[in-house]
Amino acid sequence: TIGLELAAGAAQFDAVLIALGGGAMATGVGHVLKTHTPAAEVICVQPAGAPAMTLSWRARRVVTTDSADTIADGVAGRYPIPAVLDDLLVVADDAVLVQEASIVAGLRLLLEHAGLVVEPSAALGVAAVLEDRERFAGRHVVVIICGSNVDLDAYRRWIS
Repeated sequence: TIGLELAAGAAQFDAVLIALGGGAMATGVGHVLKTHTPAAEVICVQPAGAPAMTLSWRARRVVTTDSADTIADGVAGRYPIPAVLDDLLVVADDAVLVQEASIVAGLRLLLEHAGLVVEPSAALGVAAVLEDRERFAGRHVVVIICGSNVDLDAYRRWIS
């Protein structure tokens, strides 16, 4: 439904940044966008401390990891599902990894500028923009911000 809402929206956009964990949201949104707005770039974003699906997308085969070390626990998978990877390979134009410090900076920006308290995985798209400002400069970029399942004590530590 996120993809359908974006495709039906009045605003045109050049790229959409989607948090990547197991791949369900990214493949669902990606399939809709590639059908309705094929010129839009679909960019998946994953924490560098939990890179299994991004590494799999890059290798075009399942790559598992021994551990996941990230505050973005909502996307901290280690064992990609082959069928989901196959779908992701069809719809994703890129998959990038972001650092923990950028995720925290994204959390702060979302709180300070949008009044949003979100879980770390929801800040991945903002983190990607912060890490590669030149790539996104002058472009109309959508960042999907989805998820508010956050431990408030941990959140306070991250943003303080």
